[in-house]
Amino acid sequence: MIQSKFMKIFSVLAYHTFFDNNKCNCLHFIPDNKTENILQKSGFRINTVSNGFEVFYSAAAPIINMLDHIYKTTSQDYFEFNIKSSNQNFVLFTALPINWLGQIIYSSQNSKNNNGNIDLIETLETKESNPFLGQLKIYFEDLKKYLNNPDSVVYEINFKARETQWQYYIINKNAVLLNNPAITEKGNIQFEGPDEVTIQTGEQALLFTSTNKQMALSEKPKYKFDLININGTKELNQKNTNSKIIIKSLPIPDVSRMKVIQNSQGSQAASPMYIYL
Repeated sequence: MIQSKFMKIFSVLAYHTFFDNNKCNCLHFIPDNKTENILQKSGFRINTVSNGFEVFYSAAAPIINMLDHIYKTTSQDYFEFNIKSSNQNFVLFTALPINWLGQIIYSSQNSKNNNGNIDLIETLETKESNPFLGQLKIYFEDLKKYLNNPDSVVYEINFKARETQWQYYIINKNAVLLNNPAITEKGNIQFEGPDEVTIQTGEQALLFTSTNKQMALSEKPKYKFDLININGTKELNQKNTNSKIIIKSLPIPDVSRMKVIQNSQGSQAASPMYIYL
């Protein structure tokens, strides 16, 4: 717990549309060695919160004087943090380029950043391997612009969930009667099919695909689809009292099971789901 004598200087908060409350609680911001030494020796403290961290200051010297002193004595004019994810699937469920390998770089000096609760805009660097997901630099000159305000500076990092084509493979192991199988519509989301396909195990399956709309991955279900059997020829968006529900509330994608498909737009992410009857 940070004591009241400490003054909050700035915060960094991460948000992600994948999570139910939008708070990204799987990212950890770790000061690099030089920043860690500066923080410890200059009266700073870090308080970790669920989706980021806060930096407090408690030395006798005014904060602007202290920042100037740090630069004069260390030649460093920024705080640097390495970003690590505790969720191994972060890159899969985040809207990043397909098959991208590298680091996500954030800087308070990026000209694309938005003011207010400052939205930090990422820069993607391509690297074959790196122990950290990303890097964050908060420059002293940028902090000074806001230190006269009554509230501390709040930097925000915002991620969007990856959108994928959903693919339901229905494997009818028990010969369930399926005269006219379909997947229910939700709004403007429709599933095409079924197409008869052979899956990797050599089993026959009926494939339904959400070809007209990609859907965002999510921590908790945002869409609920049913596998039904339609008796008659009515369209799905018409009332059909003869439809029978085969499976209610089909599963949502497992984010670790993403695959890449090729279509007229190029590479596209797809989420295969295998349903055994």
